[in-house]
Amino acid sequence: MSHWMWAVSIIGVLSTAVVFGTDIFFLTVGRSALRLASESAAVEVMGFMHMFADARMPIWGLLAILSNVLLGVLNRGAHRWLYVASLSTLILFVVFYNLLSKPINRAQTEAARVGETLDNGRELQASWDKVLLIRVPLLAVSMLTQCLVLLAPAR
Repeated sequence: MSHWMWAVSIIGVLSTAVVFGTDIFFLTVGRSALRLASESAAVEVMGFMHMFADARMPIWGLLAILSNVLLGVLNRGAHRWLYVASLSTLILFVVFYNLLSKPINRAQTEAARVGETLDNGRELQASWDKVLLIRVPLLAVSMLTQCLVLLAPAR
């Protein structure tokens, strides 16, 4: 593997790791903490978090996707299929995020911006938390697949 491919691979792994780490944090810590908070506080905090996260996190996902696309297209080795597998899981992640998480993010963000509470705040948060059970494994597969390419002997 050439030096530029190593660099692009590391960018892909680290970018995926940022998104994975964020989701793991909410799966293991945030979810439990939000259950203890009042419904209005949970909606407000998550709304403001999503306001910033939805603006800043896409750069990490985009870097992960672009690195996998670039490596999948330019890699002529036997492990090319691993980049395709990683890219596929990242695309599935984006689909699930857009279909299931983003609408909840918007509702919470809008409520936080205008200082309102949501009548279904707990239910929305529970739905958002359940999507993590889909998102986290997808990110784990992508990250592990990218690492396998780095560890695999060149052919």
